[in-house]
Amino acid sequence: MEYKEESRLCIVIIPKTQKVKRIVIPDWLPKFILGLTMTIAFLLVFSYSKITAFTNSLQVENLDKNSTKYILEEELANLEIISKEKDKIISKLEANVVDTQEKIDEVDNIFMDVERLQKQLEKKAGITTASRSNSIGRRTDLETLETDESLEALKEILDEKEQELEKFIVEIDNRFKYLESVPNLWPAQGRLTSRYGNRKNPFGRGTRFHKGIDIANSYGTSIKAAGSGTVTFSGTRSGYGRVVIIKHNSEYETLYAHNSQNLVKIGDKVEKGQAIAKMGSTGRSTGCHLHFEIHKNGKTINPLTVLNK
Repeated sequence: MEYKEESRLCIVIIPKTQKVKRIVIPDWLPKFILGLTMTIAFLLVFSYSKITAFTNSLQVENLDKNSTKYILEEELANLEIISKEKDKIISKLEANVVDTQEKIDEVDNIFMDVERLQKQLEKKAGITTASRSNSIGRRTDLETLETDESLEALKEILDEKEQELEKFIVEIDNRFKYLESVPNLWPAQGRLTSRYGNRKNPFGRGTRFHKGIDIANSYGTSIKAAGSGTVTFSGTRSGYGRVVIIKHNSEYETLYAHNSQNLVKIGDKVEKGQAIAKMGSTGRSTGCHLHFEIHKNGKTINPLTVLNK
């Protein structure tokens, strides 16, 4: 039986002066070294690819972080802009609050002036406005309220005041119209020659009831309407001569007699103090004068109780 000797790699070292040395290398060692080299090379390649991938991942992540940082910086800049705008708005609102309070104070002062004027007008017109006292009693102390509440309360007060003033204006207007219609203006200048009531009969014996007053002056003296109203008669009546009759309102009516000339006609609207006739002595008369009568609710009354003193 043949025996095959195991192959080996032999390295001989021959120095100049020393003994020859031989190194025997097993045949598996080169294969091991080659395998180890290939394994190391593989590991290096694998590690490089992993490191490269990780580096790329870090770069991408860094880019994402940079992008996120840029977005956050933009958002921060926007927030700063919004914050500045908010500060401007707050400053403006604070200024508006001050301005609103000034307006409220101004309106309150106007209210006081309006109420003072109302009282003066009421006194002159001789009326009392019941609705005004309720409005004053409900006056809100605006300074104790917040701005929004003040504005709402102010609006409510203004609405109430507007309605009150509308009623007041109508009432005052009607009152002034009534006062203008009251025949209290002396209808002519001159001497009072005969009063209202019983008097000696100027055309005979005894006494007669005089339904008005007589005012004497020169021929053609202007005769004026004692109050505003509507002419219901303009013409001639027996004993009175030329006559003008004016209906002033539901209460009063006046008569102007013995005129030399009538200046108005039936249906004319006349104002207090407007010339309506000329003084004369037409009809049954003893001289140039105006016979003036006031009728209240269809009955004659003493004109001197109505005419201004």
